[in-house]
Amino acid sequence: MIPMTITEKIMALNSGRDKVVPGQLVWVDVHSIMTMDYLGEQCFKQFRSLGVNEVFDKERVICVSDHLVPPPNEQFATMLNRWRQIVKEHEIAYFYDLGRQGIAHQIMVEQGHVLPGKVSIGTDSHANTYGAVGAVGNAIGVTDAAVAMATGKCWFRVPESVKFVIKGTWQPYVMAKDLSLHIMGMMHWNGHLIYKTLEFTGEAIEALDMAGRMTLCNMTVDLGAKNGIVAPDAVTQAYLSGVAKGDWEMIASDPDAHYDAVYEVDVTNVGPTVALPDKLDDTVPVEKVVGRKFNKAFVGTCTNGRVEDFAVMAEILEGKQIHRDVNMIVVPASQAVYLEALKRGYLQTLVEAGAAIDTPSCAACAGIHTGVAGDGDIVLSAGNRNMKGRMGSKNAQIYLTSPAVVAASAIRGEITDPRETGTY
Repeated sequence: MIPMTITEKIMALNSGRDKVVPGQLVWVDVHSIMTMDYLGEQCFKQFRSLGVNEVFDKERVICVSDHLVPPPNEQFATMLNRWRQIVKEHEIAYFYDLGRQGIAHQIMVEQGHVLPGKVSIGTDSHANTYGAVGAVGNAIGVTDAAVAMATGKCWFRVPESVKFVIKGTWQPYVMAKDLSLHIMGMMHWNGHLIYKTLEFTGEAIEALDMAGRMTLCNMTVDLGAKNGIVAPDAVTQAYLSGVAKGDWEMIASDPDAHYDAVYEVDVTNVGPTVALPDKLDDTVPVEKVVGRKFNKAFVGTCTNGRVEDFAVMAEILEGKQIHRDVNMIVVPASQAVYLEALKRGYLQTLVEAGAAIDTPSCAACAGIHTGVAGDGDIVLSAGNRNMKGRMGSKNAQIYLTSPAVVAASAIRGEITDPRETGTY
C-alpha cells in the first residue's frame, strides 16, 4: 500500500478509500461542524435553502456565541437574539452561549468535539486549531457549512504535506507562540505553503502540552496552510480522557510518507520573538525591540487565552505592578479556562498587578469590542494577527508576541525580554 501522511490517512479513512494522493478531490465524512454568532444566521439560512429541515446530527453541529458576547451595542444584541432563536428551533444539543461560552476553537477542542483521525470544520479561519489533537481541522464558508450540516459531508482537495521537525529543548519563558512566530519569519508569506498541510513532529513537539499544540496549529492558517496537525500521543490521550465525544484511535504518518518539503528547527536556539506592526512574517528576536514603548497590552484569543498562558503571566507578575501608562486586558478563552485560572489563583495575581479581566470572547482580537485599539494606540498583543485595523483603528500599531513577553513588558511599559525577570 502506498505510504501516506497523517492528513492523507485521515482523508482516505473518512472518504471510504484505501488511499488518496495530493490533488485528489474527496467527499469526506465530517465528524463535527462549528458555526458561531456572527455567521450562524447565514449558515442556517443557506441550510434551509437546500430544502432540508433537520441537521444531519444535532449533537455534531456545534453552535457558539463568541465574537459578539456580551453584545456591545443594540445591533449585535438583536443579532444574538435571532441567533438564539434559530439554534433553539433546530434543537441543537451543544450551544455555548453567554454564561457557558468560550471562543469556538477552544470550545471544540476543550469539550471533545474534535477527535484524532476525524475531520472537523468551522466557519472561522482559525479552525486549523483542531489539528492539535490529530484531527484535520479546516475553515469553510457558509455554503460548505450548510451542505455539511445537511449531509454530514464536505469536499476537499487532498493537500500536499510539509513536515516541520522540531528538535531540541524548550528554554525558560520560550513558548509555542515564539516557535510559531519564528516559523512565520523563517518561511515568510511566499506562497510556498498555500493549501499545504503543516505537520509538526519531533522531540520538542512531544514535550509540548496541548495548549502549546493548539497555539502552533492555530497560526498555520496565517501561513496560508490548509491545516496544521500533530499526531496523537500520550498527551492527547490524557487530554481527551473523559471529554472525548466519540471513539477514536491513534493514527500517524508512515515513516516513508512523501513530503513536499521537510524543515528542521532546533527550539533550543529559539528565543522570545516579536512580529512587528502590520506584518506577521516581519519577526525579530525580542532583543531587537527591547525598550519600545506601548500603551495597551492584550492577552486572550483562540491563540493564547489558556490556563497555561495565565500561569506564565502570573509567575512573572506575582508581587509586581503593571506600569501606570499601560492598560492591560486579559480574556480567558472559555468559561472552563476562566474557572480553572480562578481556582489556581492566577486571575487574582493578574488583578492585583493591575490587569483587567474580561468574560470569555474573541474580544479585541476581532476589533469589535472589549479593548479595541484607537488612533495612536500601540498594542502589545498575544493574539494571532497584527495587520492594520485588526483590533480597531487603522491608525494603531500592533506588536504580536507571547504571553510571557506581554506580562514582562507590562511591568516596565516597554518591550522587555521575559528572561530578564530578575532585573525588575
